[in-house]
Amino acid sequence: MDNYEKQGVREYAHSIESAPTGAQEVRQGGQWQHPTGRRPHSVDVVALGYSLRTYMHHQLRKNRDPKTITDEVWTINRGIRCVEADMAFILDELPDEIKDDPAYGHAIKAYKNPILTTEISHHAPTSIAYPAEQIMDCLIDAVGVNDPYWHNSMPMVLAYAWFIGVQELTLWGCDYQGESGLALEDDRANLEYWVGMCRALGMRIGVPAGTTLLNQRKHNGELYVYGLRDQRRAAVYLGLTYED
Repeated sequence: MDNYEKQGVREYAHSIESAPTGAQEVRQGGQWQHPTGRRPHSVDVVALGYSLRTYMHHQLRKNRDPKTITDEVWTINRGIRCVEADMAFILDELPDEIKDDPAYGHAIKAYKNPILTTEISHHAPTSIAYPAEQIMDCLIDAVGVNDPYWHNSMPMVLAYAWFIGVQELTLWGCDYQGESGLALEDDRANLEYWVGMCRALGMRIGVPAGTTLLNQRKHNGELYVYGLRDQRRAAVYLGLTYED
């Protein structure tokens, strides 16, 4: 990108003019249709970690720039109970989720928007099977990857976003730790691997400054390069323009 700006969401991928390479031939061939019926250019992915609060503040900000409003919002798991979203990912076996937690099960059954999942349930009429095979085929064609390395939900969400041609993705609430630093979920590195993969494939990915993802919280969301403590010098080192 041409300018480095101080803002709540950080995104260091280079600007791109065209959509990410991916499954366009699959979409155009009619083998897969994104469940909302749209082709979103930009998406907010809202999970339930502590940086979800940053997303809420972002949404409620007065005089919000319309350019920051994304084409779609996707949520994860129990986010269906509190996040207004166009679709959800519940990449667990829905029959078990419905049985094990009645309140959550009720929310799944009543959810009106699409749910992408690994095992659909007739109790959840909007559930749709995650297109794992199609995504895998496209990854093999694009980068030769034959091991999906999907150890939790979020990498599968990123792979799907790339698959349908999303160009800009912002990850909220994907922290994997509590605010105290206590680890709440394993495999943060798995998501960070996929952030790198998708950026290399041309997708712009942003994260809030306060998240532990990509060590943003450690450096307070500021630009950091090893060996250069001053972010102004780091920006010059990378050929970026630093703006106060």
